[in-house]
Amino acid sequence: MSSDMEIVIDKFLIAVKGDLRYSKDHIWVKKENQHCVLGLTDYAQRKGGDIVFLKFEHRGDIIKEGEPIAFYETIKAALNVSAPFTCEIVELNSILRDQPELINKDPYGTGWIARVEPENQMYLDTLLSPQNYSELIKDLEALENNTKDE
Repeated sequence: MSSDMEIVIDKFLIAVKGDLRYSKDHIWVKKENQHCVLGLTDYAQRKGGDIVFLKFEHRGDIIKEGEPIAFYETIKAALNVSAPFTCEIVELNSILRDQPELINKDPYGTGWIARVEPENQMYLDTLLSPQNYSELIKDLEALENNTKDE
């Protein structure tokens, strides 16, 4: 089992949980029997800013890979939570309707967004390991910093 990691970006300490998988779109995935729990990564919620509004798709909806499971607004932008693989929404974290800020406070815990059933069990092959996700974050930050310097 992988251990948790922390990455310092700007002045923030970004958590990458060792027992999760990650999409390139900054969604974490936790396998639970035939279902998966999905949420926004610590990196994504910190980069996006304070979440002030969240709207879900509907329970029972089939969401194709890359399509939005949820839509959220921050003080900086309006963004989608994209499905990392084709799945059916089994449960939504309804607490987030009234308290979307839980995603900022506890992205890997009470801030989870949806429980889904993957279309097929090959989905894990498409996700990043914690180590690979950490490298992705570092590469994105290096690219952003190089762009600022130009």
